[in-house]
Formats: sequence, C-alpha cells, structure tokens
Amino acid sequence: MIRSFIVGNMLIGVVAAAVSTVVFWSLGIPYFYFLGVISGFVSLIPYLGVFLALLPPLAAGIGIVDKTGVGIILLSVIGLHLLIMNVLYPKIVGKRLRLNPLVVTLSLFFWAWIWGAMGLILAVPVVGATKIICDYVDSLRGLGEWLGVSAEHES
Repeated sequence: MIRSFIVGNMLIGVVAAAVSTVVFWSLGIPYFYFLGVISGFVSLIPYLGVFLALLPPLAAGIGIVDKTGVGIILLSVIGLHLLIMNVLYPKIVGKRLRLNPLVVTLSLFFWAWIWGAMGLILAVPVVGATKIICDYVDSLRGLGEWLGVSAEHES
C-alpha cells in the first residue's frame, strides 16, 4: 500500500511538472525545466504547496515577464494545484490504494484540522492502515467496505 501511495504521488508529480514546465517555457522563464519540476512536485503539498509552487517561477521571472505573464503564472499554478488536489489526487492515489475518493478527501480535511501540516502528510497512510485493519476484523468489515474496495472483491 505504501508503494502504491508513493507511485501515485510520483505519477501526479510528473504530470504537474510537465504542465508547469510547458507553461514556464512558453513564458520564456530561464531554467524553465528545473523550475517546472520544482513547482510541480512542491504543488503536491496540500494547502501550502500552492504558495510554495508560486515562489520559484515568480522569482525567476522578475524582470522577464510582464503583468500578463505574472497573471498566467498565478492562474496556471493555482489552477493546476486545485485540479490536482481536488480531482486527480483522490482519483489516482485513492484508486491505486483501493480507497474511496470521498474518503481520501475527507481524511485530508480531517487530519489537517487535527494535526495541521503533518496531518496532511499522514492522512492517506492512516486511512489506508485503517482500511487494512477493517478488512481483517469481522465486526468492522462494513466500515472497510465503505472506505474502499477490499482485495477479495476486486475483479
């Protein structure tokens, strides 16, 4: 399950890095390939990632991009972050872990509220471990079914 979590994050990070790199290249930002990878992978950090992902391209674009370019950077990084964290992350990571996308989203909200940034990092592994426990305890199988597809029901 941990391997699936890491692979899912890497897949989403590569997609975000590729889109960011293309946008930064089209704006003529120097070292666009390096900045795109940094911005794409930093964007995976829930909530804080969007602010951290904006710093490298905006700093590198000082004196190079105009107001329209700054607007394009802001819209592309924020839009990409929203798309990744609200659509792709629950679908791809949740699917690889056989977790319900709604459960992944709710766990991110809940554990961020409880533990802050550390909760965001640990939310999916905690729910995955909870699902594994529920799958093997008879009285908790109903909760395990709600959390996601169990290995025995997978086709």
